Amino acid sequence: MKATSFPDWLREVTPEYRWDWDYIQYIQRQLQRVTDGEVRKLMIFCPPRHGKSAMSTVRYPAYRMEQNLGIRVMLGCYDQSLASLFSRQTRRIVQDRGLRGGEIRAQDEWETIGGGSFRAVGVGGGITGRGADLIIIDDPIRSREEANSERWRDKIWAWYTNDIYSRLEPGGAIILIQTRWHEDDLAGRILASPDGPNWTVVQLPAEAEEDDPLGRELGAALNPERFDLAALYDIKGVMGLDYYALYQQRPMAQEGGLYKKAWFRYASAETLADREFEYIVQAWDTASSMLGDWSACVTAGMLSGEVTVLDVFTARLEAPDLLRAVKEQAAKWSPRMILVEDASSGIAIQQMLRRETRLPVVPVPAFRGGKVSHAQANAPYIEGGRVLFGPGAYLTEFEHELLGFPTATRDDQVDAFNILLTRIFSIVLKRATSSDGSGRGDRTPAPPTAAVDVGQRAKKQRPV
Repeated sequence: MKATSFPDWLREVTPEYRWDWDYIQYIQRQLQRVTDGEVRKLMIFCPPRHGKSAMSTVRYPAYRMEQNLGIRVMLGCYDQSLASLFSRQTRRIVQDRGLRGGEIRAQDEWETIGGGSFRAVGVGGGITGRGADLIIIDDPIRSREEANSERWRDKIWAWYTNDIYSRLEPGGAIILIQTRWHEDDLAGRILASPDGPNWTVVQLPAEAEEDDPLGRELGAALNPERFDLAALYDIKGVMGLDYYALYQQRPMAQEGGLYKKAWFRYASAETLADREFEYIVQAWDTASSMLGDWSACVTAGMLSGEVTVLDVFTARLEAPDLLRAVKEQAAKWSPRMILVEDASSGIAIQQMLRRETRLPVVPVPAFRGGKVSHAQANAPYIEGGRVLFGPGAYLTEFEHELLGFPTATRDDQVDAFNILLTRIFSIVLKRATSSDGSGRGDRTPAPPTAAVDVGQRAKKQRPV
């Protein structure tokens, strides 16, 4: 007797594949909701090479055709060659199950013994006169070049709205399967349209984030047997910001929200090796509670009116571990000042540091007007080229948070960054005012006149 549930059917048809991974079973449950008519519009966002197409694009249509010999399926992909490849794979399964029939037997269009049909098209392909009970769109964008092309995104949208969606029969279902490329990709446009609320979204990032649908611990890999964290970090190191779109399903425009990618300037490792900073400053944004929320520390060097970011440290730490982290970051960089916001948990950290260490802790009043106003006040320094980013493992996530601000879920690095910029550039401004005789001068303790060589910072640690 042939299997009736999709999970059992998968094991029967392709027993050599692993169908028991948690995220695979989660997708199976969502597809079952489509089969049952509970969900008519489903989006599945999943990283590359995680089996989403093998199960949802190739095998799920074959399963539906076996359950209903009269169902008409339509598949759309970024080009005809990929659509035809998927079509051949599905046709082979259907044929092996004894269900092929009818007179149409092309690789991109064929029929079943009960009058059902399968049609595969690429973006822009003609489908006039054909109807479908199930439409599957798999990866309508093939490359970063296409994703960044507004003309191409418009073409995909016109194809979706005017061609393929118009083929959906009353009561039919449509599934969009893709990795996210751009905030304005097909999924983004649909979700931003009036039809957006009608879609059920399955979003499975490679590294677990807050409120993970699978209940994973924060940062856990989606499929550690194939892509463990070491493999994902290696991919992230190569892909940079694209990793967050394709692997975390969190795309963003390169121009960002408040911050613009075009503003970012970089200092090479060779340049930093020979650079002697006037002083180094650290700024901490401590967690709003002492229950393991995110804290961040930005370390930067100052030279000739320019700020160079050297490192960014972030972690979820409770009070004792946070105190230890402040000491460790200070020992690593020997900062002239350690800026801690004079609010919330920052006050407690200041008190503990003064009691237990001789570190140069400087309380910083909270910026009036809130986070966005604080960032806006410092944005001209970045746009004007007075802030550089040094190389390091921190850089990808730091850039991502900057470009996502103020709508991203996290802003701890941005907050620490702006605490630092406000303090440093206020010192620069006061010095300039004092030197031209138009003001009362800088009452902030001046940084040491001796230069700090980043390459020798480990030998210049203050006692902790």
